[in-house]
Amino acid sequence: MSFAYRIKSEICNNRPFRQRRRWALAYGLLLFGRAFGPEEISLHTEHKFVARLYADSISDLVGLGGSITLREVKRKDRRSVYLVTVDSLSDRVAVLSRFGCRAGEDPRRVDFAHVPEEEAAAFLSGAFLACGAVSDPEKGYRVEFATQHQPLADDLAALLAEYLAPPKRTVRRNDYLLYYKESENIEDLLTYLGAPKSSLELMEVKIVKELRNRVNRATNCETANISKTVNAALSQIEDIRLIEASGGIGSLDEELRELARLRLQNPDMSLRELGKALTSPISRSGVNHRLRRISEYAAELRRKEHKEEQA
Repeated sequence: MSFAYRIKSEICNNRPFRQRRRWALAYGLLLFGRAFGPEEISLHTEHKFVARLYADSISDLVGLGGSITLREVKRKDRRSVYLVTVDSLSDRVAVLSRFGCRAGEDPRRVDFAHVPEEEAAAFLSGAFLACGAVSDPEKGYRVEFATQHQPLADDLAALLAEYLAPPKRTVRRNDYLLYYKESENIEDLLTYLGAPKSSLELMEVKIVKELRNRVNRATNCETANISKTVNAALSQIEDIRLIEASGGIGSLDEELRELARLRLQNPDMSLRELGKALTSPISRSGVNHRLRRISEYAAELRRKEHKEEQA
């Protein structure tokens, strides 16, 4: 069961939320369904509860029954799509009239007079049930509303911006999309639409992801530091081996000889540990300075060897 499916199930099962504003929720469902006009009133959805709610809303609020058809269609991937239609013209006209649509007017516009502040959440929840989608929060954060009617998208954007954060907008194929990608905005939207449990689930997923990312960053940083320390130690040992082969460690200044032998014997020691292990302990920066002098001495030996080879 997808995250989007669970959200729509929660809204459908939230009876106290739905029952208080049945008309507004039904208006959102109808207006943002597949078709809403004299020629066709219909909804296509993958959610059986949404299809049932759509049919029941028409039947209960308009008084229709026999001319509403709900059927299930199996797709090639074996997933079901539920189709709900109002079959007769007279019944479609009755539905349009019940929801304030007059003859000759464009029914695919939001009548803001019918969506006062106390009805807005229910109306938007109906719109979401009809045309909303949500991505899996484990993969990313995105919720969107899709409609093929630009004026309707404009009205919905204005309504969302009035009560929530203004949505972003884009066009995909023939659909006008309104969407949110910020997890905080999605959480606020789900709570407002009557799905507070799903909003909390999203918060929990986000917290776990942030903790996981923080641990991964710390681990990667620690791994990088270890790798850097190992590579530096290998380079230091290579320099000391060269000095040993060329004239012996005894050719180094006295304060460098003990450190060179200590590094050869302890390739895994950090600079701080090397400094503490010396007869006269020194700081990490002091160890780094002495190792740099050893490296410079080795570099001078390499230059001499290169000149002799060229000669």
